[in-house]
Amino acid sequence: MTQTFSETVSKGTAEAAPIRALAKANRGRKAVVGLLWSALNTGSATIIAAIVFVITSRLLGPTEFGIVALAVSMVTFVGCATPASFGEAIIQRSRIAAEHLDTVFWMCLISGVVLYVPILLLAPTIAEFTDEPVLAMLLPFIGLKLVIDLIAVVPQALVIRDMQFKYIAARTAIGNGIGGVVCIIMALNGYGLWALAMAPVITSVVSAAILIKAARWHPRFRVSKAAASDLMRFGLFSSGNRILTVINLDQILIGILAGPAVLGLYFLGKRLFDLLSGVTTGAFYPVATVFFAAIQEEPGKQVGPFALVTFAAALATFPLFAGLFVLADNAIPLVLGSHWQPAIPAIQAFAVIGLLFGLHVPAASLASGLGRADIWFGFDLIRYALTLTVIALFIGRGLDVVMIGIVVVNLAIAPGCFLIARKLIGITAIQYARALMAPLLATAAMCVVLALLPFVLTMISPAFLLVCQVVTGVATYCVIALAMSHAEIAEIRRAMTKGKSNG
Repeated sequence: MTQTFSETVSKGTAEAAPIRALAKANRGRKAVVGLLWSALNTGSATIIAAIVFVITSRLLGPTEFGIVALAVSMVTFVGCATPASFGEAIIQRSRIAAEHLDTVFWMCLISGVVLYVPILLLAPTIAEFTDEPVLAMLLPFIGLKLVIDLIAVVPQALVIRDMQFKYIAARTAIGNGIGGVVCIIMALNGYGLWALAMAPVITSVVSAAILIKAARWHPRFRVSKAAASDLMRFGLFSSGNRILTVINLDQILIGILAGPAVLGLYFLGKRLFDLLSGVTTGAFYPVATVFFAAIQEEPGKQVGPFALVTFAAALATFPLFAGLFVLADNAIPLVLGSHWQPAIPAIQAFAVIGLLFGLHVPAASLASGLGRADIWFGFDLIRYALTLTVIALFIGRGLDVVMIGIVVVNLAIAPGCFLIARKLIGITAIQYARALMAPLLATAAMCVVLALLPFVLTMISPAFLLVCQVVTGVATYCVIALAMSHAEIAEIRRAMTKGKSNG
C-alpha cells in the first residue's frame, strides 16, 4: 500500500527521516525558561525601539512618519502573497522532515524575488499617484527587507521549535541595536525620513545572519510537492492570520483617504501599541504556541496551562496599557514633544485595544498550537473587516471618531476569545474569569492611584508628577497582584521544580 508523506515521516523511514521532534521532556520548565528569554527578547526590542522612537519623533514630524509608514505598509501588503507563515507550520508539527524545510525555504525565497519585481517597477507610478515623489526610491529600498526576511523564515522556525529563545533574544538586541544606532545618527545628520527607512532594513540583515548561524541548517536544492501538500492546510490558515496581522490595510486606507499627516497621528498610536504589546503578549505567543503544540495530543492536560497563560498574559498586559491610557495626556507632550498632542486620542484608543489583546494572545497561541489556525483566522478576519469598515465610513468625520469606532469593534468581539478556548479545550467561564481576576483588580487599583495623584501633588512640575505616578502605580500594582496570585506563582514553581527533578 502506498504511504502518504505524513505517514512516512511519522514512521521515521530512511526516505524521509524526521530530523526534529517537538520536545516532550521537561516542557513545563522549558516553557518558563523560554518565556524568560522571550521576555528579554521583546524587552530589549522595546527599550531600543522606544529610545529610537523618542529621539526621531523629536527630530521628525507626522508627515515623515506617515510617508515611511505608507511605504512599509505597501511593501508588507505585497509580502502577504508569500508563504512566510509556513514557518509556523514547521513549528506546530510534532515531527518534521528535511523535505519540509527545503521546500518552505525555496518557496519563500522564490516568491520574495518574484514579488520584489513589481515593487521595483511600479514604484514611480505609485509615487505619482500619491503625489509623494520620494516613494519612487523609498519603495524599492524598503522592499529589500521583504526578501531578507523570507530567507530567515526556516531558520527562525527551527530556533523557535527547539525553544532556543536565547538566540531570538540575541538577534533582536543586536539587530535592533545596530539598526537603531544607524537611524539616530542619520536623523541627527539631517537625512530625514531615510533614517526611518534604513533602520528596519539593517535590522533584517543582521537578524537573518544570526538566525542562520543559530539554526545550524542549510537548504538543499530540492522542492517536494508532497511536503508542501503536507503543510498546506495549516500553512494557508496561518498565512491568513499573518496577513491580518501585518497587512496594514488600515494604514494604507487612512493614508490615501486622509493624507500622510493624519496617518502619522494614527501611526504613532499604533506604534506605541506595537511596542507595548511586543514586550508583553509578544513574549508569550511563541512560547505558548510551542508548548500547546507539545501537548496537542493530551486533551486532558490543556485547561490548566491555558488558564496559566491567560493569567500571565493579562498580568503583563493590563497594567501597561491601562497606565498608558491614564498617563497619555501628561506623558506624550513631555516625552515626544507638543507637536504630537493631536495624537493623544489615537494613543488612548490603542491603549484600550492593547488591553483587550491580553485576551487575544492566549486564544491565538492555543488555536495555533492545537493545529486549529482556521478558528483564529475566522475571528481575526471579522475583527479586521469591521475595523476597515469603520475607517472607510467615518474617516471623513475625523480620526477621533474613527478611533472610537475601532474601540467599540474590539470590545464587541472580545468574548470570542473565551468562546474559542471553550470550543477547543472546554474551559468554563468560572475558570476563565478566575485567571483574569488578580490582574484586573490590581490594574483597577493602580488606575485609581494614578488618577488621584495629580489632585494630591498639586505643587510639583509635570515631569516630576509623571515620575511619581509611574513609581507609585508600579508599586501599587505589584503589591496587589502578588498578594492575589499565590496559586499561580506556586504552579510556576512546580513546573520549574519538576523540570529540574526530571533532568
